[in-house]
Amino acid sequence: CAADIRNAYLQAPSSCKDYIICGQEFGLENVGKVALIHRALYGGKTAGKDFRNHLRSCMRHLGFTLCLADPDVWMHPAKHSNGSDYYEYILLYTDDALVISENAEHTLRYDLGRYFELKEESIGPPKIYLGGHCRKVQLDKGVECWAYSSSQHCQAAVRNVEEYINKPEMLSKGWKMPHRANTPLRTSYRPELDITPELSPILLAYYQSLIGILRWIVELGLVDICLEVSMMSSHLALPRVGHLQQLLQIFSYLKVYHNAELVFDPSDPCIDMNKFERKDWTSSEFSHVEGKEELPPNMPEPRGLGFVMSAKVDADH
Repeated sequence: CAADIRNAYLQAPSSCKDYIICGQEFGLENVGKVALIHRALYGGKTAGKDFRNHLRSCMRHLGFTLCLADPDVWMHPAKHSNGSDYYEYILLYTDDALVISENAEHTLRYDLGRYFELKEESIGPPKIYLGGHCRKVQLDKGVECWAYSSSQHCQAAVRNVEEYINKPEMLSKGWKMPHRANTPLRTSYRPELDITPELSPILLAYYQSLIGILRWIVELGLVDICLEVSMMSSHLALPRVGHLQQLLQIFSYLKVYHNAELVFDPSDPCIDMNKFERKDWTSSEFSHVEGKEELPPNMPEPRGLGFVMSAKVDADH
């Protein structure tokens, strides 16, 4: 369950002694007097820090513990309705809150809502995350799970590239977007063999910015271009004309295939363990006796359902 905090910065005490000279809007008896601002001044230098500190103190007062791996994640021991132990989480990003719990809305309204005024219209299942759309779907096997689509972000990125390429100065130099690309790169293209002219300093900077955009798109779930983006990223220092043309090919591909969706299936995969050769990893020929994973001394108590991690090991890994 997600929600937005109303007037977030205005709810935090200010760490600065900002003041104003009162005008007529404060009453005729107060005109000309100096008034000290006790709450964080929106747009002030320390407004963001003050709100974050205020938020941290409230979360600690509610009994939540800061996650050591991510300072924006707060955790609290809880129990399922069936009596099993688990952690409920609150993810905070400025004035946005996302609760992962069996009673997520109750935690939002009566825990976090005790200290902050929430926007009533924003309380509910999350719809937007990092600029992409979230929704619940039901798989063919009857399992309900979350799905994430970054289609809107991809379309906006493609539009920005098209606007840049369609500028008169770019068109006059022969630059244009490929028409309806069906693959991220040309099938026979090898970036390491490209011997086209080097890009000008302006186009070099533009190439680097496009790589940054594509890396973010991969991060948002479009993993089908991960290999191609990695290949083109290895030429950031000295990109050539052919390299930029292939980046435009990737954006042309995204224009056609932007509507991909990442589905997070919570089901355990069916793996036949009998097909794997059993090995003893507690010792090896390299004299690593009692090979045991070292656990952080301050790690939280494990709660919830356990799981088994499977790994593929070959001669190179």
